[in-house]
Amino acid sequence: MRLTRRGIAVAGVCVAAVASAVSFGPRALNAVVAPGVLALAAAYLQVSRTDAPTAVRETPADDHVGRGGTVELSFVDRVAGSGAEPLARPFVGRVTETVPDGVRADETTHEVVVGAEPATYEVTYETRGRHALGPSTVAARDVLGLLEEERSCPGTETVLAYPELRAIAAWARRDLRALHETGLHEEREEFDRLREYTDGDSLRDIHWQTTAKRDELIVKEFAAEAETEAVSLAAGAAPGGADGMASATASLALALLEDGVPVDVTLPDGIVSAGPDRGSRTQLLERLASIGPGRASTDDADIVVFGEASETTVAVGDEQTTFDDLTVDRQPAYRTVTDHTAPEPDREVAA
Repeated sequence: MRLTRRGIAVAGVCVAAVASAVSFGPRALNAVVAPGVLALAAAYLQVSRTDAPTAVRETPADDHVGRGGTVELSFVDRVAGSGAEPLARPFVGRVTETVPDGVRADETTHEVVVGAEPATYEVTYETRGRHALGPSTVAARDVLGLLEEERSCPGTETVLAYPELRAIAAWARRDLRALHETGLHEEREEFDRLREYTDGDSLRDIHWQTTAKRDELIVKEFAAEAETEAVSLAAGAAPGGADGMASATASLALALLEDGVPVDVTLPDGIVSAGPDRGSRTQLLERLASIGPGRASTDDADIVVFGEASETTVAVGDEQTTFDDLTVDRQPAYRTVTDHTAPEPDREVAA
């Protein structure tokens, strides 16, 4: 326990009053020293009776590098199976939060009434991976702010930062969509449901009876009219290139998924298949958040991504370019590649 600046000032005034009383008479003891001593004694009792609270955090959702959200830091007596038990005696304190490397916080120190109001701050994810927020410390103070004592508050919360997501150029998305094959069945006997007409629907699918009742175009939809073949993507990285590889893989895969094309991603530690459902996309992003360097099998892969410390390359068939070129609205200069896992940057040809 230590004196604050205000406490030092009060203690200094009391000492000066005692010195004055010794020199000029005891009146200063009653007028200054007694209230000051009582205030310090009350501050000691108040601070000594505060217990170390448990920190509870509401964190933003897992998101990509460059994004983030609000963290709400509250303090309770303890967290039991039935929930959190509030502090019996809230107190004034200075809260200091621990934020790891890879996460930027706009503020880490807050003056709050611990146990009565939360401390909030904004975070931004700067590197991919799992990051633990906390623990925090609380400097408990008395009401007058004369004494304080630091207490460590147990409790941490983990957030997951996905790889940086970059927009793929429109021309590149068209090229990627061309990699998948869609076959239309001739038989259209299995009726699925009725839905509103959208641009591109065939006029022969309009359900005229329902259309007349609703005064809007309604079409028939048939089950399993089309089968979409997944695009295969293989991704690997040399030491120092895993971040670039993860970013390129996430950006390319999500661009394909947004266009309705499923993706089979081969990574150094296994294969992840992602489709239109949110769960498979999340599974892919979680794997990419922690993937490290390594080689992946490129057999029969439609797209090959390889990350190096200097750049990340993307190969489609026998043509290769850099991932940076796929994120700008201009055609890149392709180059011939014979080994997808070990790109040869010195062999360039015109597109």
